[in-house]
Parts: sequence; structure tokens; C-alpha cells
Amino acid sequence: MVWRRHVAAAAMIALAGATASAAGPQGQAPVPPAPPVVEKLAPGLVRVGPIRVDLTRREISLPATINDVVVLEFVANVAKGLKAYESALTLQVDAITFNTALLLIGLDKANARVPTQHFDPIPPAGDPVEMWIEWKTGAAVRRVPVEELLFDRQFGKTVPSGQWVYTGSTFLPDGRFWAEADGILIGFVHSPAPVIESIGGAGVNRFGAIILNPNIGLSPGLEVTLTVRATATAK
Repeated sequence: MVWRRHVAAAAMIALAGATASAAGPQGQAPVPPAPPVVEKLAPGLVRVGPIRVDLTRREISLPATINDVVVLEFVANVAKGLKAYESALTLQVDAITFNTALLLIGLDKANARVPTQHFDPIPPAGDPVEMWIEWKTGAAVRRVPVEELLFDRQFGKTVPSGQWVYTGSTFLPDGRFWAEADGILIGFVHSPAPVIESIGGAGVNRFGAIILNPNIGLSPGLEVTLTVRATATAK
């Protein structure tokens, strides 16, 4: 089936180079990581691990929790708490599965310019995306764009909207997928590790300036859903 071919191709791309990062003890042959489990839910709708992938709307959704944090350097980290001390969200997923899901909605690494250093002064480039979180407040569901999580206390407002791109992270010299090694999925300080980055640069060389927005009622441990949508036409 077509959807199976798309999933297989995306998984192969996402895992490319990861084999070298899983070397066995004492120089044994590398053991490749297991591909994410994929389930077809309906026409144009699949699940990749914990991620719901809508191929028609070109968007992914997955569970997340608000971290107990004030000062931010990243938006989202992988499961198991890596980088939770400086990220707004913990996404219940690993980096390879997250990247696979983004490839399935047509985001293309070939269009990316990945930052070459932490606080890279040159903005990243890539296929544009928009992101938001949703959570329940009583019987209602509240939805806010991801940029509203990031409050610039120097200027007293949230960072500008509409500036997120897919970079796809990169690989370390030893072959490890950088996003998985650092435990970072979404960033805003122009770093090589994240899979999605901000081109705005609100946090570049401004450590301590961006904090978790205290004005929208996000308590530590709050369960939310993150959605990422591709906003450009797929080639």
C-alpha cells in the first residue's frame, strides 16, 4: 500500500546514520535502533509510536507535559526528562520517531540549513511549520501557539509568531543523531541539535531572557497535546 511505502521510506531516512551511533561493546558490529511501530488508523491517518500522523492535513499530534521550569533555552525535549530543566515541554517520544513522523508529512531535509553552533548568528532555514498546544480547562479546550509559551521578560511580551522551520537536526562525528544524543526536539536559540528551530533568534546570546510564560496558567505536569503542521506545499 502507498502509506506503507511512505512510512518505510521515512523510517529509512530517519534512521540513516543512526546505526553508527549504536555500536556494541568492544568494537562489535553496530546494532541499529528498532524502527518506530506504525499503525494505520484510517485512510490518510496513521500512528507512528505515540504520534498521530494526518497525511491529508500534513500535521502530527502527540502527548506532552509542561515542565517545572522558569528559564528556557529550548521548547521541547524527548521523553525521560532529558533537558527538561531548560525546556517548556517534555514530549512523550524519542527523536527518531519524532523525525520520522515529520518526514511523513512531507518535510524535506534537503531544504534545511542547520545551525553550525550553539547561538549560531546565522538563522536556520527549512520547510516552515506552525505549532500549537491544547489542554483541557474544565469542559473547554484551550489552544495557544507555541510561541506564546516563550515570554521575553526584557520586553514584557511573547516572542514573534510564525518563525519555525524543520531542520531535521544533524549527526555528530561519531554518527549519533544529535537530537537524540542531546535530548532536544524543538529549539529557539539556533542550535544544531533540534529537529525544529526558530529563525527569529529571540534567545540567541540572551540566556535568561526567555522564560515560560507565567500569564497563561501552565502548571508543572499539566498534560497537553502538541500539534505540528507543515505550512508549505509538499514537493
